[in-house]
Amino acid sequence: MFKRFAKSLEKTFKRLLKGFLLAILPQSAKEKPRPGDLRKILVFRLDQRIGNGILLLPLLRAIRASRPAAEIHLLIHHPVADLFRAAAGSLIDRLWPYNQPALMKRPWQYLALFWKLRGERFDVVITSHNPDNFSLSQALAGRFFKPRWLVGFDWKENARFYDLAVVSSSAKPYADAMVDLWRALDPGAAFSAGGLQVPAEVISRVTAKFPSAAGGGILIWLGATGNKVLPGDIFSYLYEQIRKHGDFPVQFAAGPADVKRLSRYPQWIQEKTLVWKEPLVETAAFFSCFQFFVSGDTGPMHLAAALGIPTLTIFVDSNIRQYGYHDGERHFSLLWKNTPEDRRILNRFLEMLLKMAAPGH
Repeated sequence: MFKRFAKSLEKTFKRLLKGFLLAILPQSAKEKPRPGDLRKILVFRLDQRIGNGILLLPLLRAIRASRPAAEIHLLIHHPVADLFRAAAGSLIDRLWPYNQPALMKRPWQYLALFWKLRGERFDVVITSHNPDNFSLSQALAGRFFKPRWLVGFDWKENARFYDLAVVSSSAKPYADAMVDLWRALDPGAAFSAGGLQVPAEVISRVTAKFPSAAGGGILIWLGATGNKVLPGDIFSYLYEQIRKHGDFPVQFAAGPADVKRLSRYPQWIQEKTLVWKEPLVETAAFFSCFQFFVSGDTGPMHLAAALGIPTLTIFVDSNIRQYGYHDGERHFSLLWKNTPEDRRILNRFLEMLLKMAAPGH
């Protein structure tokens, strides 16, 4: 009850603060910068969801392709910072890990971090959030960092917070929409999936601890949140169809938070499911062992796509266009209503993915 009241109070305060700031903020009169003027760049997202942090990878790759000599900084949730440090190579020049719960307990450290970022004197700061929403905390943090140009998504009346407000679209995947934040400065910027490569020694360490991963095959991730949770009959049907195509190794897995949902699934699936409790870098190493990845949850799917693993995302109640990966070659998405047509499409996708997973392909 108290949490609900506190949340309502916070929303009211933010709404009033935003209204006041919009009334006094002048419209930016700065000319749009040329990419060549941008030598020191900060991209940041204060969101604690791991999938949303991984979504920034295509944006970072587009910036690096456009400005190979630029100094790129990233402020991001600390597990994602660890992952990028281990697996993103030289893509990012400096990582700023962001641990919100720890910083909230020590507000002076929070302020010290933001003052350090302000002192970096960035040419451009790109604040990333979903293009069909607005984050007041992101906008205020971006302004506090005091860059020459602040870039963010144009959403409703909030463009005044930025020097360059970028129009995007909800008709494209979020991963591609992130690149729009740089396309506004370099129209030739292109979306590119992948970009992470886990060091071989980390993969060896993980396969030694989890020998079932060493055989590769297909990883089916059972975990999901909210309305993304898939019914057990989908996984039974998937397993049955995979077996029709050959004796491919299949690994079921789920996170600790998903254990309470396993009882919904057939007993044989529960017995085959590995409850995964390792950190994010080791999770990426584990995923890297498999030939393709199946899930109904978008966070793990973002990780699989970033690792370059072929994917199949099955949705039951989500925006498939925004959350899904679907190129008809390595990434496939399906909105499942358990119709004969759904099964036909699923079998077609599986056939293409299993060909890629076949030995010698």
